[in-house]
Amino acid sequence: MDELAEKIWAISQAAYTYDAPWSVEQFASDMQLAHSHYFIEETAGKAAFLGFHQVCDEIEITNIATQIKGQGFGQQLMNRLLEYAKAQQIASIFLEVRASNQEARLFYKKFGFLEIGRRKNYYQHPQEDAVLMSLKVGKANE
Repeated sequence: MDELAEKIWAISQAAYTYDAPWSVEQFASDMQLAHSHYFIEETAGKAAFLGFHQVCDEIEITNIATQIKGQGFGQQLMNRLLEYAKAQQIASIFLEVRASNQEARLFYKKFGFLEIGRRKNYYQHPQEDAVLMSLKVGKANE
């Protein structure tokens, strides 16, 4: 498990402008939780991952990171998550993203995510608001 946590941390470290948001220990601890899941895409030494928590009929994306942008990994991971969500009869998917991260916000909007609010000073190093986004996948009463 620690080897996988280290791999995911390294991907995260390479992807984020302000360093990985979680430590290796935080990833390892998160992986032990029953409601925590990770999808990983790898090819030719390039890798990406998407981490999420599933509680009842909701998913919260905790992390998504790719070592090299523009290779389609992010899209593959999101498509995989949406397929999983539909199979699990998930009602909604939520996430937070840095307010300044326009590229990520546009990426999520391509999948139908809507901006639903802000969390003031949510991020540190540097301090910044988080934009809350959600995607309705299905109906809770289906």
